Amino acid sequence: MAEKPTYKELEKRIQELARSEKALLESKHKLMTHLQNTPVGVLSWNLDFKAIERNPAAENIFSHTKEEALGKNATELILPEDMKGMVDNLFSKLISKEEGDRNIIGVGSLFQEATERVISEKRLQESEERFRQIYENQAVGVAKVSLESRIESANNAYCSMIGYQEDELIGKHLSEITHPEILEENLQKQSELNNGKRDHYRLEKLFIHKNGDVIHGILNASLVRNSEGKPLYALSSVMDITERKKIEQALYESEEKYRSMMDSMKDAVYICSPELCIEYMNPTMIDRVDRDATGEICYKAIYDRDEKCSWCVFDQIEKKEHVEYEVVDPKDNRYYSVSNSPLSHNDGTVSKLTIFHDITEMKITEENLRQAQKMESIGTLTGGIAHDFNNLLYMIVENTELALEDIPKWNPAYTNLEEIKSASLRAASIVKQLLNFSRKTDQKLVPIDAVSVIKDSLKFLRSTIPTTIEIQEHLPDNNIVILADSTQINQIMMNLCVNASQAMEETGGILKISIERTICEAEDMKAFFDLIPGNYLKITVSDTGPGISPEIINRIFDPYFTTKKKGKGSGMGLSIVHGIIKNHGGTIIVDSSLGKGSTFHILFSTVDKKPVNKIEKDDDYPLGTETILFVDDEQAIADMNQKVLEKLGYRVEVKLNPVEALDLFQLNPDTFDLVITDMTMPQMTGVKLAQRLKKIRSDIPVIICTGHNSLIDEEKAKQLGVAGYLMKLASMSKIAKVIRNVLDK
Repeated sequence: MAEKPTYKELEKRIQELARSEKALLESKHKLMTHLQNTPVGVLSWNLDFKAIERNPAAENIFSHTKEEALGKNATELILPEDMKGMVDNLFSKLISKEEGDRNIIGVGSLFQEATERVISEKRLQESEERFRQIYENQAVGVAKVSLESRIESANNAYCSMIGYQEDELIGKHLSEITHPEILEENLQKQSELNNGKRDHYRLEKLFIHKNGDVIHGILNASLVRNSEGKPLYALSSVMDITERKKIEQALYESEEKYRSMMDSMKDAVYICSPELCIEYMNPTMIDRVDRDATGEICYKAIYDRDEKCSWCVFDQIEKKEHVEYEVVDPKDNRYYSVSNSPLSHNDGTVSKLTIFHDITEMKITEENLRQAQKMESIGTLTGGIAHDFNNLLYMIVENTELALEDIPKWNPAYTNLEEIKSASLRAASIVKQLLNFSRKTDQKLVPIDAVSVIKDSLKFLRSTIPTTIEIQEHLPDNNIVILADSTQINQIMMNLCVNASQAMEETGGILKISIERTICEAEDMKAFFDLIPGNYLKITVSDTGPGISPEIINRIFDPYFTTKKKGKGSGMGLSIVHGIIKNHGGTIIVDSSLGKGSTFHILFSTVDKKPVNKIEKDDDYPLGTETILFVDDEQAIADMNQKVLEKLGYRVEVKLNPVEALDLFQLNPDTFDLVITDMTMPQMTGVKLAQRLKKIRSDIPVIICTGHNSLIDEEKAKQLGVAGYLMKLASMSKIAKVIRNVLDK
């Protein structure tokens, strides 16, 4: 049995316990003081993982008061519900005996708020990612270059520009991707950057692409230093300007091409600045002003004026308008078409491009064409008038012939009727001239000896021309054959010679007529624009009269134009000459100036044929007894022709309407032996009527009768299957012969 402790021993033990308790209380006080004042949050848990204690810092961190927290599980206070299983498992392991033989009475948790640090770290991470994205994806190439001029990194644009992957570029020296042409300058500036002698440089650099191509770029290199100012590396940005360089080169080549084109142009060209200063002149323009006037004021250099031209178009050019006009240059008296176009510059200013195109030959051709068109228009009008007049004469002549048949020759009226017939035939000759002028006659051109015809014409001139005028003839002895109507050639000579003699009527002078063979070459076509190269007969008629004024020389062939006094001329002489010549496929030109007389040159194409002489004999009228259907829309002409045909022995049925005539024929197609129809009628032409008749009865002969029509002539009539063709004003004998010729086939 153990001995009981003594009082002193108990007192000593009590004192030790008191001291231990005091120390424990002091330690607890210190601990509580630390827990209450520490910024670290402290939570105490019992073995059921329920909160039993927490300090103020924990309250601040989790926003729960002590009273709200005590007795609650961690997932009810600071952790999400879905973590409860994991936390309970962890807590169980922590307090299990597997952790040792310790006497576990609870668990303590320490918390330190890291929200600001986490946010800062996240922001830093986002910033780095943002700049990395910018670095990688920006359009401009960017590379990090070491102080030894080796590539440490490069973005996608840089790699794509020179055709490498980044891992292929890393470690490469700048000299390996730099064109030799720029290498020395590039390395010199890069060395100064690496050594800190400069912080930046700019260079238009030539890179070598992986495939060997040359890449143009604008390089901006900057030195990057640390916080102490020590150089770390160079950051290079490159803008690819290869396409721009190609465009610039193409533009340069284009400018050179167009400059070369303008230099080689036959037209005179110059460019003028907004200040009216000449910027460019092509060689033709230099020849035009006798010097290269580049840099001079345009109105002084081009027009020798001391002030701006009144016709200057620069105001319109500045509005981007295109301006054209025509001028006559007094220096060479030639026509020019002047074209003015705006040339825009990058700074917004506009220069003027002016081109002088010589249109003198075109103007001459236009004038000739205008004259031809005018003559054609007037000819069409004249032909229409002649057609109507022809119908009237036709009635006069035919009725006169009918009257002559019924009156004996001893009757005084017979002589009067002969005069009427003669006058009518002369009038018919005038109509023929008008038709010649209109170029719509049905005449046949035959081979004639032009020399003989002209000699015969000149025999009659002497009696009509005053003795104060000397006639000089220069005619060859040999034949020169052309295709022509001898009567009309005679008319040409008479009109020209009489016209020339009238010009010299008051003063006298010399009239020269010459004939010669000539050959027209290609270069002669400027003067004779409507001919083709070949062999020609050239007739020249000249006089020593007062000449023709330049103001009227282009009008002398106009119908009814005359400078003669009233009663001295109708103004048709030269018009008829012009019409006949054109109808013969020839040409006429006039050379005249005041005080130096006038000369007319006429050209006809020659042919290698023998001349023919056609003489018509007027026999007795052949008669007949057949039945004829006569169709004409004019009552008077129909009645007159009925009398003529009945006089010749024929039975005649007359219709004034082609449709009625067709209906009549269809009822009794075998009644008629012949149909004679006018060409121009309402509802149906004579040709159309003939075609409709032949559909009813294919063997019916048809004669077309016309005074003037551009749609048909004797040759066309044959091609259309028409049996005969008659011109109005044909004599009774001619009518009788044509009818019998058709019926007797």
